Amino acid sequence: MIYELKDNRTGDVADRLTTVEIKKDGNAVTFLFRAENTHYYCPNDYYNGIHSAGDACEILIGTDPERRVYYEMEISAKGELMLAKMTNGGLDENGDPKLDVGFVDDCFFKGDFKKLDDGYECSFTFDLADINTGEGEVYFNAYRLDTDGGKSPQHLYALNPTVYHWFHMPDKFLWLGDYV
Repeated sequence: MIYELKDNRTGDVADRLTTVEIKKDGNAVTFLFRAENTHYYCPNDYYNGIHSAGDACEILIGTDPERRVYYEMEISAKGELMLAKMTNGGLDENGDPKLDVGFVDDCFFKGDFKKLDDGYECSFTFDLADINTGEGEVYFNAYRLDTDGGKSPQHLYALNPTVYHWFHMPDKFLWLGDYV
């Protein structure tokens, strides 16, 4: 099934079309993003660089019943991958998530990136057994960041908008079984 991402801050229709198709084949899951209108900006071009400073697509996914521990999978607009095990320590005094980022040395997902005339397409494929962060059901959310080539604040898009300027809001994670 193909889903359209919305403006993460407002929940409204996004000003840049972004879709994600989610497929499951046995234990393998694939997320295929199609992102229009981008300048392919990314300040880092190596594995586990902080790609969220530029244009990227990402998935937050895990199985921790408390939704505190999950993985962040990311593909930059240069096709570089990032994988981190995140621990969400709740909210700070400003209402922002307190995150402990543990970069994963051996990437367990496959990523593919392709430039298109009007944007790009990228995919994440992984085995569900690799995202085990607890004993619960698989939860996730899918996101896109776009920066107008690094010249403006980021446009943020989400499958299930957090209605905030952060993606790491566990109460907005979705059950994967409802989407595959």
